Amino acid sequence: MMNSIDLTLGTFILLIGLAYWTTTMVDYNNNYVDMVKQDYKFSLAINTMESLIKSGTLEDAVILYYANKTDSCIELLNQSIPLSNYSLYIDNNLIISKGLNLNSSIYVVSTLTINRSVGWYVLYGNNKDDLKISDERFLSYEEAYNRYSNFAIDMPIYLSKPINSVKVKLVIQ
Repeated sequence: MMNSIDLTLGTFILLIGLAYWTTTMVDYNNNYVDMVKQDYKFSLAINTMESLIKSGTLEDAVILYYANKTDSCIELLNQSIPLSNYSLYIDNNLIISKGLNLNSSIYVVSTLTINRSVGWYVLYGNNKDDLKISDERFLSYEEAYNRYSNFAIDMPIYLSKPINSVKVKLVIQ
């Protein structure tokens, strides 16, 4: 027959084991949930960067930035990035920062090869939401202006520094 002390001791050991197992499972589940959240954010950052590159928005923003049209660059990026907390850097220069706390951030870095030389390019379009930058380079302001005069908005911009490759970093939270 079992002693009541043995039964109490067995129950106590069982309770300690169950408590340890429960703590381990809760901790494991919390780590798993955090990992899934981080993976979702990482996928969101990659998809955002990929859509900016595929649409040509990132290239246009870089050209605007190097043509000293930072306000237009920021406006273009604000319209194109569907995130609420992010920062965007072009060649380690902060361009946009919207409500970002750098404690638990995800970084996506892309190297963009543009190969634009010094000269006049045209910022053109039919409305403010549909602006593009010409692929061809012009030698003079007049030549650039006359070539795109049939658009509602046409503004020649001068690129004073050749652009070969640019490092763009998107940081999200």
